[in-house]
Amino acid sequence: MKLEHLLQAYKQNNINVELKESMNEEEERAGVINFANGISASYLLDDEDIVIAMKIFFNCLVPDKEGKLTVTNQIDHTIKIISVMQNTIMLLSNIPQKEANMILESLGLFDSTFTKRKANKTYRA
Repeated sequence: MKLEHLLQAYKQNNINVELKESMNEEEERAGVINFANGISASYLLDDEDIVIAMKIFFNCLVPDKEGKLTVTNQIDHTIKIISVMQNTIMLLSNIPQKEANMILESLGLFDSTFTKRKANKTYRA
């Protein structure tokens, strides 16, 4: 999917998005998309402006406007993260929401196996 179409699709799905940075060199074209406070993604483009790789980054804890960590704020932030991940999978893979949810589930986001695998990988290094 072309970068401009991806950005339009995010906006169509009610996900705020802004192009934060871009790098344009001879061999590689890349940049950063900012979704919300603490949620961003880096992307890599091919010669025709088609997104060929994307990596999503997010902070687990995000303080509110007053600088406090509240449960409500964390739940809202987690919902935004899952929504961005789900929409990214759907848009780049051209699959329906049900299949995107199956992918998120198989990654272990909802049964704590993601955390266990991440911890095991960290300790092995």
